[in-house]
Amino acid sequence: MSLRRMSSLFCLAAAGVSACDGAAPPSAPLSEGGDLVVVEAGKEDNFISSSAREFTITGSTTVTLEASYANQSRAERLARAKALVPFRQVVVGWFLSEYLVEKESKETNARYGGFQSLTKNGSYEDLNLREVDALTFAFDFRQEVAGPPDLIEQLPTTRLADGRAAFDLRLGRVSTEEMQALEINGEWYRKAPWDAFNPRTLPESQQETLRLVIERQPPSTDAYFDYRGFLADGVLDIGVHFGWDYHSAYHLKHSAALYEELVSRGFESPVARFADLKRTSGPLTRALQTPDGEVEVRVSLFWGQPGTETDPDTDAGGRALEADMRASLAARDVIVFSGHSGPFYGFALANWKKTEEGDLDDAELPGLELPAGRAQLVFAEGCDTYAIGEGFFANPAKQGGAFLDVITTTSFSNAETPEPVYALLDALTNDEAGGVLRAWKVSELLRRLDGTSPWFSSMYGLHGIDDNPRGHPFAADGALCAACSRDSDCGGPGNRCVTMGGAKACTFECTADDGCGIGFVCQPAARARTVQSKVCATPRATCDADDAARAPLLVLDSAVPAPDADLSGDGVFDDRGDESVTVKNAGGRAMSLAGYAIADRGGVRFTFPSNAGLEPGEQVTVFGGGGAVEGAFVAPNGLSLNNRDDAARLLDSRGRKVDELTWRTSEAGAPVRR
Repeated sequence: MSLRRMSSLFCLAAAGVSACDGAAPPSAPLSEGGDLVVVEAGKEDNFISSSAREFTITGSTTVTLEASYANQSRAERLARAKALVPFRQVVVGWFLSEYLVEKESKETNARYGGFQSLTKNGSYEDLNLREVDALTFAFDFRQEVAGPPDLIEQLPTTRLADGRAAFDLRLGRVSTEEMQALEINGEWYRKAPWDAFNPRTLPESQQETLRLVIERQPPSTDAYFDYRGFLADGVLDIGVHFGWDYHSAYHLKHSAALYEELVSRGFESPVARFADLKRTSGPLTRALQTPDGEVEVRVSLFWGQPGTETDPDTDAGGRALEADMRASLAARDVIVFSGHSGPFYGFALANWKKTEEGDLDDAELPGLELPAGRAQLVFAEGCDTYAIGEGFFANPAKQGGAFLDVITTTSFSNAETPEPVYALLDALTNDEAGGVLRAWKVSELLRRLDGTSPWFSSMYGLHGIDDNPRGHPFAADGALCAACSRDSDCGGPGNRCVTMGGAKACTFECTADDGCGIGFVCQPAARARTVQSKVCATPRATCDADDAARAPLLVLDSAVPAPDADLSGDGVFDDRGDESVTVKNAGGRAMSLAGYAIADRGGVRFTFPSNAGLEPGEQVTVFGGGGAVEGAFVAPNGLSLNNRDDAARLLDSRGRKVDELTWRTSEAGAPVRR
């Protein structure tokens, strides 16, 4: 498993960085001084980042069949075209990434593009495959990218008649035969002239142009880490893997620094000193008090040690380093990689200049042994690791991001400091709440991580946040609305005694409405007119049971991603046009749908008009096409629901997720319900 073109994709910060410069301290627990008052609402993608946004790229392209198919039946030609579409998606993804990714000044294509953005490998969606001629089929596609919030403004875009932004992308003309060369480490894009693509250096005959449309995706809502999932067995097992570093042997320096840091934090070492630590020595350990009781934290360190069985310059050492990381991914709660990486290249553990072993590519992630039904967190601390999240989510044990959080970067990371690893340990093993673990929100860690790289923007983000807890993970929700005079009357950490409707009552912290119970929403809570937290209350900022019963409750009743009949009522069966999503008002009063939207994992597909609304008990359906059903709506560009590993989402007028239906697989004609 070689890394033949790593030099142009790997990156390293040359500027010196203080371990503390720019780091945002985690917020302190709320004090008990003064009343905390709930403020009534309106008076104050499965990815979240404090510094980056996700975007959807759409366009149309073609695949060309081999000449031998010229005399085949249409069914055979269509089947071959479908088989070639994924290869063509990789072509588009590669050249899009080469255009968007930030480059080092020494790279041969350093002046081409460069927008601190990345494509998400594997996040391809293809639509409307259609015949152009006997050997050519066209299809529409959709891909996801992440970059700075103003990416659309940075790109040389033009505005279409419908207001959307479009730009032209130059691609290399990769032949049908060539684009199918995707054997690991022998991929076509690792070879010249595609590996450092620059349109200025290639003849026009080797290029083509695609018109692409770019749109912002609605951001995901903040959440907490799944502490109870990580600690379910009473052990927090962490594996930290340092990849070989060519600049200043940081794999040796950072592993030693982390060892000393752990010892200073009270961890017990299995050996007397770092020099004696081996891959088989066992973890450093310490007891950690949590709101649920004491747990054991175990931290195991792995790095290439010259002259040993993990010598990063040797084939045997590379295989050992990769085996150690595979073992961590198969068994541990938290897996950290700190080293060099790049688009399409995953994790580099050994010295790629001397061995073809010791790398774990993006393409290998779907086939890894990972535990199903168990919470894990992967921290991909390296340059341009954004695409790695999609690789993990394609793994059968973690499809769609189930039970997995993946922290990645969208640009260069700072290889000169181990501070990002320390920040993660702070989030998961702190004793900030009076000697007890304090639960961090995801956004707290992302801000801290962004602060570790003051010389450039790494734009850290977390994939998989949509199934993380949105109510405080250690709060006692059974105390909701009980009378109180102080926070300690209400139960565990995260519980708050607040003024609601003129009386003090217990509630708990939250980040979104779905972290609260039925009839309750996540409201701002202020002290002395300053919002300090968000807590669960009724929409009118009370704890009144009648108020909760009257609360609006818009839900997704069903979705049909794989229709097998004419559901839209236009007299024609269309497997895209007859897709549908149904919204229901399960609450006790009429609810406006103005500005609410239907989305899937690829982005927003339909926004309700200003006159849309539902009475209690009513429901309305949105179809991907057609339009003959009375009272229904039609998404003008389709709903684009995938039959496998997708979700239908209801977003409010501010882009916040209200409800979601997810599915691993869907049966033909069968609606997806809870």
